[in-house]
Amino acid sequence: MDITIIIDFLSNEWMRNIALTLFFMICYFFIGFKIKDKHTGMFMKISSSVVLLMTLSNHILLTSLDSWTLKSNLPIHLCSVSALICCFIGFTKKNQLLFEFLFYAGIIGGMLSILTPQITLYNEYYFFYIMFYFKHAAIIAIPLFMRFRVNMKLTEFSWLKTFGLVNLLLLFVLPINALIDSNYLYVSRPPMVNNPLIIEDLNKVFGIPTYVFYWEIILITLVILFYYVFRHKTIKEAK
Repeated sequence: MDITIIIDFLSNEWMRNIALTLFFMICYFFIGFKIKDKHTGMFMKISSSVVLLMTLSNHILLTSLDSWTLKSNLPIHLCSVSALICCFIGFTKKNQLLFEFLFYAGIIGGMLSILTPQITLYNEYYFFYIMFYFKHAAIIAIPLFMRFRVNMKLTEFSWLKTFGLVNLLLLFVLPINALIDSNYLYVSRPPMVNNPLIIEDLNKVFGIPTYVFYWEIILITLVILFYYVFRHKTIKEAK
C-alpha cells in the first residue's frame, strides 16, 4: 500500500532529518574542498555517478513493485529535472546553461522540498524516504560545489534565463497534466504540505490555478535574490 507522509515543520522527525541531511552535506563539502584541484573533475564524475545510480534504483524499484506510472513518475517535476542534470553534469565540459539552471532551480527547489517534505512510500518501502532526502540534498550540494570549488560563475542574466526555462517547462507540463490527469510541478492542484508559499486560491485563469501566478512572483523574487547573493567572487577567484 502506498503511503504519503507529510512531516510537520519543526517536529522531532523534521529536525532529525534536517540534522542528518546537513551532516551528510557537510561531509560532502569537507571531502570536496580537501581534494586537490586536479581531482575535482573526478569528484564531479563520482558525484554524478552516485546520483545516477540512486535515480536508476528508484525507477527500477518502482517498476519491480508495479508502482511506476506515467501519472506520477515522469521526471518532470522541477526537482526531478534538476536531479537528471546532476546525473550527467559531472561528465560534461563546463556547461554554463545547465549549471545556472541547476543552481537556481536545484537549490531553491531542494530547499523548499526539504523544509516542507511530502514523501510517498510506494508499497511502504522506506527506500523512497531516503531517496527523497538524498535527491534534494544532491541538487543543493552539487551546484554549490560547482560554484565555490569548480569556480563556475553566474552570468549577468542567468536569473532571467532560468526563470524563462522554468516557464518553458511549465508550458510543456501543462498539456501533459491535462492529458493524463497528473500534477507535475503541482500546477493542477497544490501539494498537501503546510507551506506558507502556497496560497490556496482555486480560481483559474486560462485554466491555470491562480496560486501558480503567485508562485511566479515568488520564483522571480528568489532567483534575483540568489543572483545577488551568489554572483560575487569567491576568495579564491579574487586572488
